[in-house]
Amino acid sequence: MEYKLIRSKRKTIAICIGRDAAVTVRAPLKAPKCLIDKFIVEKQNWVCDKTEEIKKCGSERQNFEIKDGSLIQMLGKDYPVNISSKVCFDGNTFLVTAQSSEEIKRQIIEIYNEAALKVITERTDYFSKLTGLIPSKVRIGTANTYWGCCSGKNSINFSWKLIMAEPQVIDYVIIHELCHTAEHNHSKRFWHMVQKIIPDYKERRIKLKDLEKKLQTQDWSL
Repeated sequence: MEYKLIRSKRKTIAICIGRDAAVTVRAPLKAPKCLIDKFIVEKQNWVCDKTEEIKKCGSERQNFEIKDGSLIQMLGKDYPVNISSKVCFDGNTFLVTAQSSEEIKRQIIEIYNEAALKVITERTDYFSKLTGLIPSKVRIGTANTYWGCCSGKNSINFSWKLIMAEPQVIDYVIIHELCHTAEHNHSKRFWHMVQKIIPDYKERRIKLKDLEKKLQTQDWSL
């Protein structure tokens, strides 16, 4: 098995598989090569399964397209895309004027951004008043590596893709980031704060992971 070896001051050996299915092994500076190889052999079945899964997702992502009649998510539910004379989401259908898959995707992203700005901003304001956790700014962005993040100055950024999630899942991400305005870490105190507001946050987080896995098969880049 081919892999890239990166040594650092870490204490354990770990295997990372990138979106391109490339295998990277991270190991302590003085870990013997024979110990690293033994670890890889023990994890070989897992690596093979994970690599195949990533390759399959990559193939689906490469073939991803949106056309008239496609089903895509809004607030946790699937709705059809239909060619029309206007660009909007009417509550039941994504209406677009474009004909090509790429232009349809561009218009759908515009719809998502508009909906995300309204829904996420309103819900953040609601929970901010409810909890007293006040961010300095709230923005909707194009991030692909996170659902939400809180800066050291308590500015919160959310990915527009969050609008695809169920309302309860959106609330979880919002509360998660609001709690970071008080605790800039993932300490026990942080998770206790999250749990106090939403006791079932673990179940909501699982649903978020499910959406994340689904989006790995979809290419929303322009």
